[in-house]
Amino acid sequence: MYTEFKFPEIRPLNIDRYARIVSTGIGLPKNVVTNQDIIDEYKIVATDRAVQYSLGIKERRWTQFDEKVEDLMAEAVSQCLERAGIDIDKVNRVIYTKLFGDYQIPASSIGLLKKLNAKKGIPAFDICSACSGFMHAMDLAIRYVATGDDYVLILGGSVSAKCTRYWGKPDPKTVFLFGDAIVATLIGYSEIKSFMASYLLTNHFLYDNAKITFGSSFNQADLEKLDHNIFFMKIADGNLVFNSSAQYAKVIADKLLGETGLTLDDMDFFVTSDQSTKIWEAQLKELGIPKEKSVSLFYKHGNTVAAMSPLNLNELIVSGRLKRGDLVMMQAHGAGASSGGMIFRY
Repeated sequence: MYTEFKFPEIRPLNIDRYARIVSTGIGLPKNVVTNQDIIDEYKIVATDRAVQYSLGIKERRWTQFDEKVEDLMAEAVSQCLERAGIDIDKVNRVIYTKLFGDYQIPASSIGLLKKLNAKKGIPAFDICSACSGFMHAMDLAIRYVATGDDYVLILGGSVSAKCTRYWGKPDPKTVFLFGDAIVATLIGYSEIKSFMASYLLTNHFLYDNAKITFGSSFNQADLEKLDHNIFFMKIADGNLVFNSSAQYAKVIADKLLGETGLTLDDMDFFVTSDQSTKIWEAQLKELGIPKEKSVSLFYKHGNTVAAMSPLNLNELIVSGRLKRGDLVMMQAHGAGASSGGMIFRY
């Protein structure tokens, strides 16, 4: 299938001004929502046990109407900068990769700067590349540092639960999957090389597999008659998401290892996006990586889109499992159409 598609070649990171991960931080909604809460609220024919068995999820965080995306962003950034011991005005650039914000314009990253009372006009912008977005943002960050920035703040995550709660008619096939979270990571200048290889890809042949059709049609519609489904993820083929995540995990790993001359045995940890517990396990199986060298928080956070990989990375850091100097292969996979990965020394 899609025999015309060819994986691009990896390009060396030809940079001589290096970057490293300085710190991380997370912002989570206050409200914990269980499977049973969803079943009861939306009268879905399912059981908590069946949802846990099929998806591997027990609970997730959902934003309330009074929780703004900037609130969660500010929580994540404040934690991140406190751990780094620096002020927001020392940051040279802010990049936020999102699925939904509270509005389209201005950028949510600019709202963050307002929320934090930044004293100067730091360049800030949003990007949208779904679940793989954090890898795109991190790739941008290390290249900005390579050309002169000292600190680049990147954020990833989704705040989509308010759409579900506003319309009150979620798709029973996907409503259990998604949770809300924001993760911040500070990328800073380093005299020692940390990021060793980066590889990103998109497969435009899978363009139609996963879509949220919210767009200009919203402006043309009567709000009372608007089809609420335009706000929700529509996945044409769930098996394609599952299979592509495992396939791309192997391709990306081979590209990164070939570029660096390292092996999977050299990696201390493998961090990846976990759209479901089974997708996480499929990636580990494809690469032959034991679970003790990875982590998945899907069971308590669900699919948080661009926050999945960095949430797992943050967990390894705050738990003390990941130590300075450890080698990490980090990946993230969209719904078949976009993926990326890196090897770095933490």
